[in-house]
Amino acid sequence: MGRRGCANTAQPARLMEPPPRHYNLAETYSQESPLRRYIRLTVGEDAGLWALFWHELILGVCGGLPGLLGLGLRHVLYPRVFCGLHAEAYIGRHVTLRCPRQIRIDEGAIIDDFVQLIATTRQAEGIKIGARSFVRSYAMLNAGPPDGYIQIGRDSGIGQGTILYGNGGLTIGDHVLIAGQCFVVASRHNSDDPERPISEQGYSAKGIVIEDNVWIGAGAKILDGVTIGQGAVVGANAVVTVSVPPGERVGGIPARKLQRSHAEHDDKEV
Repeated sequence: MGRRGCANTAQPARLMEPPPRHYNLAETYSQESPLRRYIRLTVGEDAGLWALFWHELILGVCGGLPGLLGLGLRHVLYPRVFCGLHAEAYIGRHVTLRCPRQIRIDEGAIIDDFVQLIATTRQAEGIKIGARSFVRSYAMLNAGPPDGYIQIGRDSGIGQGTILYGNGGLTIGDHVLIAGQCFVVASRHNSDDPERPISEQGYSAKGIVIEDNVWIGAGAKILDGVTIGQGAVVGANAVVTVSVPPGERVGGIPARKLQRSHAEHDDKEV
């Protein structure tokens, strides 16, 4: 099986005010056959039938096995076949690994049952999860073709059922807590042409940065182009449309700065 994606390739730095990048996947992949599309979405853009065979064999045998037997087999076999998965990372059952050669999971990280890790992108590291970070069950991390990526730092937690889209690039720092049912999307659909279906207009993407030691409450929505500064707190169910300065507490729809008395009350709800 090929080893593309083993290199530790740093992702491009995100500018403070990035211009949007525009993509139209229907046009980019217009000449793709159904088989080629399946291989790209499952194993990787440059992969072949041999890589597809190994991917489906290993995941088919090990992915759904319960208990200590399943955990042990995944613990032994996954790092040997998918070079970015550390031997001391722990992966639960029924975890979806799309393009696993472009996924890096560091030592001590835990991926709970029924998580989806979708690294369909041209980046060598479509998804990176730092040491001792925890992705809880039913979360979905989707790097996003053609150039997206998701980077999660050390000792961070992604809550149950949370969805992360990295189309424009999503960077999450160290010691970040994102509660359950959150939605972080680093792109937006284009809809400027009223004569054309929105599904045919593609999307634009700027990217999102969530700095170290941020706390994001349950059900919050973080939209494209936003930076959330170090030590900030985002209240439950907030919709963040503009950047949040370091240490600030925000809440509401759209999210805005909370007065200190309100922020202290909000702590109980985050």
